[in-house]
Amino acid sequence: MPRFYVDLPFVVDSEINLPDEVVRHINVLRLRLSDQISLFNGDGHDYIAEFIVLERRKISLRIISIKLVQNESKLDIILLMSIIASDKFDLVVQKAVELGVTKLIPVYAQNTQRFKSDKLASRMEHWRRIIISASEQSGRAILMELLEPLEFDQAIKNNSSPVKLILSPHHAGNLVVSDVLDSATLLVGPEGGFSPAEVELANQYGFESWQLGFRILRAETAAVAGVTLLQAYFGDFA
Repeated sequence: MPRFYVDLPFVVDSEINLPDEVVRHINVLRLRLSDQISLFNGDGHDYIAEFIVLERRKISLRIISIKLVQNESKLDIILLMSIIASDKFDLVVQKAVELGVTKLIPVYAQNTQRFKSDKLASRMEHWRRIIISASEQSGRAILMELLEPLEFDQAIKNNSSPVKLILSPHHAGNLVVSDVLDSATLLVGPEGGFSPAEVELANQYGFESWQLGFRILRAETAAVAGVTLLQAYFGDFA
């Protein structure tokens, strides 16, 4: 069943008009009046809807049922991701949604390129669209939270997770596996990695160095691998 994000409140038996961008998407799929679709608005539910009007420029629906979606990970993962090349950061955002990350915060590290204010606004909107698309595909009914970028020192100081990990290929450290963990923060560096001073500062604020094997991973690979291992050890991949 096709599934779409719509930022509107839904009530069973109510009628809604879909926004233009969703109308265009449905037209591409060539759905029929007799078809049903699934909608979600980020409140943790899927809403099954039937078509009332199915036209090229207007689509109206009736909400016919509601279903609680229970596929969020039991592990609250906060990903502090240093800003990297646009296409690679896009990949991290997409995979973070699929892997169940709760919150993603872009980070300005020493080796990252900074956005001008006008460019940042467009990138944030672009990343939000990726989150929506990945949520539609993966079945998540709660959107991963995306925060405004933080400076490195702000990102590491304003964090209260019980487990805080920094990925660095040049600083050895193993993940200590415990029986129960409900929250963790993963800090991933940019192309070129973190500087020694950044790693030292993160360690001072409680971040444990974590080395993923003995090969140097690209930043986007490290982010995906790190989140996957956290889900395998403590989340819903077990």
